[in-house]
Amino acid sequence: MHCQHEFDSMYDNFFRELYKLMSVDPKNYHHGDLKQSLMAAACKHLACEGADSFSLRALAREVGVSQTAPYRHFRTKNCLFAAIAASGFEELTVALRKKAAGVQGDVVAVMIELGLGYVEWALANPEKYQLFFDSALFDIGQYPELQTAADACYNVLIENIEKGIEQGIFLLRPADELAGFMWSAIHGVTSLLLTKLHQEDRHVHGLNNAGAYYTLKNNTRSVVELAAKAISR
Repeated sequence: MHCQHEFDSMYDNFFRELYKLMSVDPKNYHHGDLKQSLMAAACKHLACEGADSFSLRALAREVGVSQTAPYRHFRTKNCLFAAIAASGFEELTVALRKKAAGVQGDVVAVMIELGLGYVEWALANPEKYQLFFDSALFDIGQYPELQTAADACYNVLIENIEKGIEQGIFLLRPADELAGFMWSAIHGVTSLLLTKLHQEDRHVHGLNNAGAYYTLKNNTRSVVELAAKAISR
């Protein structure tokens, strides 16, 4: 009987702890907003500390939930990074379409605004922008939602280029080729600006060509205009 009692007690304790693990405590679940709370807190960590020191358990402490709570939404920290990147692409798409809407009818002007919008968004959201291109954190092909969001963002550029080709304004080349050139140019400008800002934040002196940096910073529109003209007839 004694052994049976111990067995029953062990059995009860096991399922009691299992229930705790699986059940959702509304107080700790942020009333359904936990996913967004985790993503927002992760962005702050990425902006201040980077990805190397990141962990879901530490994030749970930061948000004030149980250490198992984040796993209800993200199996791994890379899943969380992919979700942030997908959200970032969606935000960038909205920002770019808003820019394009302000200069409808002029494909060159739209292209310039798209380039400026890209740079502006990236400088305002460097932690999300970093996730777009850091292949060491996750493989974009493993996350369909992220791939869809990235494609939708790129299509904003493709749509304008196709329209410009049809109108005889842009070079008669494949749209993907022209888009690749434009993206490479604008991404290069953005990356240089972000690298310098990152160094300034940490009081690091790594770019000796300070003049080139300030030229980019103070004349971003002119640089983007040059890129747009390069694909124009």
